Amino acid sequence: MSRTRKVLLLVSALLAANLANADYRSGEVIVKYREGALRTRTTMNAIYDNVGARKIRRYAGLMKGFEHITLRDGIKVQDAIAELQRSGIVEYAQPNYMLYALPVMNPSEGGIPCIPGFEIPGCEPADGGGGGGGGEVPCLIPGLPFPPGCKDEGGGGGSPWPPGDPGDGDGGGTPPPGNRPELKPAPAEVNPPVADPQLSKAYGIEKVGAIEAWKNWKGSKDMVVAVIDTGVDYNHEDLSFNMWRNPKPGAKNDVVGYDFVHNDGLPYDDNEHGTHCAGSIGGVGGNGIGVSGVSQRVSIMALKFLSGQGSGTSADAIRAIDYAIANGAKVLSNSWGGKGDDENKALYDSIERAKNANVLFIAAAGNDGADNDKPDPSYPAAFDNDNLIAVAATDKNDKMAFFSNYGKKTTHVAAPGASVYSTVPGNKYSSLSGTSMACPHVAGAAALLWSKNPTWSYKKVKQVLMNTVDQLPSLAGKTVTGGRINVNKALQTTD
Repeated sequence: MSRTRKVLLLVSALLAANLANADYRSGEVIVKYREGALRTRTTMNAIYDNVGARKIRRYAGLMKGFEHITLRDGIKVQDAIAELQRSGIVEYAQPNYMLYALPVMNPSEGGIPCIPGFEIPGCEPADGGGGGGGGEVPCLIPGLPFPPGCKDEGGGGGSPWPPGDPGDGDGGGTPPPGNRPELKPAPAEVNPPVADPQLSKAYGIEKVGAIEAWKNWKGSKDMVVAVIDTGVDYNHEDLSFNMWRNPKPGAKNDVVGYDFVHNDGLPYDDNEHGTHCAGSIGGVGGNGIGVSGVSQRVSIMALKFLSGQGSGTSADAIRAIDYAIANGAKVLSNSWGGKGDDENKALYDSIERAKNANVLFIAAAGNDGADNDKPDPSYPAAFDNDNLIAVAATDKNDKMAFFSNYGKKTTHVAAPGASVYSTVPGNKYSSLSGTSMACPHVAGAAALLWSKNPTWSYKKVKQVLMNTVDQLPSLAGKTVTGGRINVNKALQTTD
């Protein structure tokens, strides 16, 4: 076994050990009742009593017929599911599976950091010296001390607030009052455009053909992309102009999106993961600031279901997906997932509802360095929904990133995901790596292409993106297409 493979296995083992007891939220189940089932008050009260229900959240709209049940202390999830299935009126019942912002790395500006004692192709030492490591190496996964002695820079994982603060449903850090800033008014458009001074650092934008594409089309704010993640810094100087503005905000003042962790209209990013993804999709182009996303003009809907610690539940992910569908998003960017969630029927069904609404679901393939065609893949990327595009990661040298999941049958395309430079909260910028970073390149490309061809269906947009990839030897047999997206080629496709 190669040393590189040993690194991947060790990292995967550490991650699995860290999450071993968090596959699903204890004391909670999601249930879908059979269509047309007779649910009288007497019948349901008897079921709730038998199940041991303490709290019931009933859904309406797109999720009509679903319930999220919180159980009394001491009731096992498996026992509650069995009791619900015995009722005869349930289509299915399942655990409330946990989902995670896919682990990301904070690499040096040069690329993937070397690890002392291991040979990782394409790595660069953190101190700029010779190969084999040396210097201070960033931890591969924030919060996990690997390699030994690494520096945990906190990207993509740790919250700046202490864990267990009130209000965070899954035990992650909650920002104290005042640390989620109020939404500022959108800035005026910069016209005539001014070059973005740090665009050259965002190498992925050129790799996917966006710079050439902009000569033909820069995008449209009529196209809404939902970033379903840890939130977005909606006041960021390079994102604010492109933030979605809800024409009919509700009682929670959901102007730019919604926070399903705190249940309000301030989906602020207390991690950095979601803001980084948003920048690759739709960082404002031509405003003379920072970088640009693949789609220079777009409307970014911020939907926070992942806490500052990067974790969330299927129930909240589904709520976010249905919110996006109901409020006009056409592309959903999803840089998160979970292992062993192939029985997550409720999540699968939510993606089907997106399909029925002519919405594309873009998903990161995962960072286990594993084949998603085999058992125990990363979900939702490995689901077979027709409107889903699963994305692997490539690096500056057009190689598949060593951490990237792949799959000849389940992973459709690739995009830059190693050392990607993009926006992070506080009007800052940073390089992160992961299929989390590849996914938004494809979401941005889908938005750019679809806004140019607004009468197309999700199926047509997906087909064109897959048919116009740049074939790369490193991707042969690793993805459905064997290629990295090229949005400039895609834009040249006619009906």
